Amino acid sequence: MNYLFFAEADVETSNEAMLLPASSYLGCDPVSGGIKLFFADVEGGATRETITLSCTNGNQKAVLDAFVAIMNSRPHAGGGFIIVADADIADADGSSPTRTATYHKAFNGLVTGCAIA
Repeated sequence: MNYLFFAEADVETSNEAMLLPASSYLGCDPVSGGIKLFFADVEGGATRETITLSCTNGNQKAVLDAFVAIMNSRPHAGGGFIIVADADIADADGSSPTRTATYHKAFNGLVTGCAIA
Protein backbone atom coordinates (compact mmCIF):
# COMPACT_ATOMS: atom_id res chain seq x y z
CA MET A 1 0.00 0.00 0.00
CA ASN A 2 1.22 3.50 -0.79
CA TYR A 3 1.19 6.25 1.82
CA LEU A 4 1.09 9.84 0.59
CA PHE A 5 2.82 12.68 2.46
CA PHE A 6 1.69 16.30 2.26
CA ALA A 7 2.99 19.34 4.21
CA GLU A 8 2.12 23.04 4.21
CA ALA A 9 4.66 25.86 4.06
CA ASP A 10 5.12 26.14 7.83
CA VAL A 11 4.44 22.98 9.83
CA GLU A 12 4.06 24.00 13.47
CA THR A 13 0.72 22.58 14.63
CA SER A 14 -1.60 19.68 13.88
CA ASN A 15 -3.19 19.32 10.43
CA GLU A 16 -0.32 21.12 8.71
CA ALA A 17 1.20 17.83 7.55
CA MET A 18 -0.51 14.53 6.79
CA LEU A 19 0.43 10.99 5.85
CA LEU A 20 -2.54 9.30 4.22
CA PRO A 21 -3.03 5.88 2.63
CA ALA A 22 -3.65 6.20 -1.10
CA SER A 23 -6.63 3.89 -0.61
CA SER A 24 -8.40 6.65 1.38
CA TYR A 25 -8.60 8.93 -1.70
CA LEU A 26 -12.23 9.93 -2.36
CA GLY A 27 -12.01 12.30 -5.33
CA CYS A 28 -11.11 15.81 -6.35
CA ASP A 29 -12.45 19.18 -7.38
CA PRO A 30 -10.58 21.42 -9.81
CA VAL A 31 -10.67 24.97 -8.42
CA SER A 32 -9.23 28.29 -9.50
CA GLY A 33 -5.50 28.06 -8.96
CA GLY A 34 -5.34 24.37 -8.12
CA ILE A 35 -6.91 21.03 -7.32
CA LYS A 36 -8.67 20.05 -4.09
CA LEU A 37 -8.04 16.42 -3.16
CA PHE A 38 -10.41 14.66 -0.77
CA PHE A 39 -9.51 11.74 1.50
CA ALA A 40 -11.42 9.78 4.13
CA ASP A 41 -11.17 11.24 7.63
CA VAL A 42 -8.02 9.99 9.40
CA GLU A 43 -10.01 9.45 12.59
CA GLY A 44 -12.78 7.47 10.86
CA GLY A 45 -15.39 10.21 11.17
CA ALA A 46 -17.93 11.44 8.66
CA THR A 47 -15.83 14.44 7.63
CA ARG A 48 -13.14 14.29 4.98
CA GLU A 49 -9.59 15.55 4.75
CA THR A 50 -9.01 18.24 2.11
CA ILE A 51 -5.65 19.01 0.56
CA THR A 52 -5.23 21.71 -2.07
CA LEU A 53 -2.35 21.52 -4.52
CA SER A 54 -1.69 24.91 -6.12
CA CYS A 55 -1.00 25.26 -9.82
CA THR A 56 -1.52 27.72 -12.64
CA ASN A 57 -5.03 27.72 -14.09
CA GLY A 58 -5.15 25.44 -17.10
CA ASN A 59 -2.77 22.90 -15.51
CA GLN A 60 -5.34 21.23 -13.24
CA LYS A 61 -5.83 18.20 -15.52
CA ALA A 62 -2.08 17.63 -15.87
CA VAL A 63 -1.65 17.87 -12.09
CA LEU A 64 -4.50 15.41 -11.53
CA ASP A 65 -3.08 12.98 -14.12
CA ALA A 66 0.27 13.11 -12.33
CA PHE A 67 -1.38 12.63 -8.93
CA VAL A 68 -3.20 9.51 -10.16
CA ALA A 69 0.10 8.14 -11.48
CA ILE A 70 1.75 8.84 -8.11
CA MET A 71 -1.04 7.07 -6.19
CA ASN A 72 -0.88 4.06 -8.50
CA SER A 73 2.91 3.75 -8.55
CA ARG A 74 4.27 0.40 -7.53
CA PRO A 75 4.92 0.39 -3.77
CA HIS A 76 8.22 -0.72 -2.35
CA ALA A 77 8.34 -3.94 -0.34
CA GLY A 78 6.23 -3.38 2.75
CA GLY A 79 4.54 -0.29 1.32
CA GLY A 80 5.61 2.97 -0.19
CA PHE A 81 6.11 6.30 1.57
CA ILE A 82 5.69 8.89 -1.18
CA ILE A 83 6.38 12.58 -0.75
CA VAL A 84 3.68 14.18 -2.88
CA ALA A 85 4.05 17.77 -1.69
CA ASP A 86 6.39 19.00 1.03
CA ALA A 87 6.13 22.77 1.09
CA ASP A 88 7.53 23.05 4.65
CA ILE A 89 10.46 25.45 4.28
CA ALA A 90 10.30 27.19 7.66
CA ASP A 91 13.17 26.68 10.08
CA ALA A 92 12.24 25.77 13.65
CA ASP A 93 14.19 28.68 15.14
CA GLY A 94 12.35 31.29 13.07
CA SER A 95 15.42 32.24 11.05
CA SER A 96 15.36 32.64 7.29
CA PRO A 97 14.32 29.41 5.56
CA THR A 98 17.20 27.30 4.31
CA ARG A 99 15.07 24.50 2.85
CA THR A 100 13.21 24.43 -0.44
CA ALA A 101 9.79 23.00 -1.14
CA THR A 102 9.72 19.52 -2.68
CA TYR A 103 7.01 18.30 -5.02
CA HIS A 104 6.91 14.87 -6.63
CA LYS A 105 8.82 14.76 -9.92
CA ALA A 106 5.70 13.48 -11.72
CA PHE A 107 4.24 17.01 -11.43
CA ASN A 108 7.00 18.33 -13.73
CA GLY A 109 7.13 21.62 -11.83
CA LEU A 110 3.41 22.35 -12.18
CA VAL A 111 2.59 22.23 -8.44
CA THR A 112 3.61 25.37 -6.57
CA GLY A 113 2.04 24.97 -3.13
CA CYS A 114 0.12 22.77 -0.70
CA ALA A 115 -2.59 23.65 1.81
CA ILE A 116 -4.35 21.32 4.24
CA ALA A 117 -7.85 22.10 5.51
